[in-house]
Amino acid sequence: MLAEVEEHRNSNQASEEMDVLALLLSAKDHEGRDLSDRDICDELMMFLIAGFEATTVAITWSLYWTHFLPEVKQNLLSELNELSDDHPNSHNASQLMSLPYLSAVCNETLRIHSVVMLTFARQVNEPLHLGNYQFAPGDLVMGSIYSLHRRADLYPQPERFRPERFLEKQFSPYEFMPFGSGVRRCMGSALALSEMKIVLATVLRQVELSLVSNYPIKQVRRGVASGPKSPILIKVIKRKRD
Repeated sequence: MLAEVEEHRNSNQASEEMDVLALLLSAKDHEGRDLSDRDICDELMMFLIAGFEATTVAITWSLYWTHFLPEVKQNLLSELNELSDDHPNSHNASQLMSLPYLSAVCNETLRIHSVVMLTFARQVNEPLHLGNYQFAPGDLVMGSIYSLHRRADLYPQPERFRPERFLEKQFSPYEFMPFGSGVRRCMGSALALSEMKIVLATVLRQVELSLVSNYPIKQVRRGVASGPKSPILIKVIKRKRD
């Protein structure tokens, strides 16, 4: 990775490319200095590792629900079948990003299965009255994303997987916040959503699957994150295209 950083730093293409590495190479620290190669390498490692498990778990849940509820799978396939097949082995990302039902399925997956269940702790700096609670300086406060996404006043029948709710209503950043909210919102949110949409759409268009774990699966907490309590087993029935 250090060799990759050095190669891009010495390349004339570095200033022309708009990938993450190019952005890091052009970034400055709080004193206006370039980031060191080691700093850039550390940031790249964070991008590679930090979002891996969370995105994988979210994609797993999306495959589970699309096959646990046949009507969801059928609605999604109907939308995907309208995509152009001029280049079936390449994916027009802009097309996928704009599909409303695909977006709704991914959002509903992230709502009902908040991969990260809590926000990072905030330390109270001055006396704070919030609802029925009084906080003193030094107290730590965390938001429960899991609880927020199960508020019946915001999401009727909150335990029901229903993508249509995201087609019927535009939720505010403080009603739907799978990546947190405010200035500390996860910087990888756009990448994670893009990955979810591309992987889910690609799998459903290319292979026919059958859910082996065709029963309700519980979500359990694993540290600051969460995941399925038991493995979700899905088998390939047939391949639809090369």
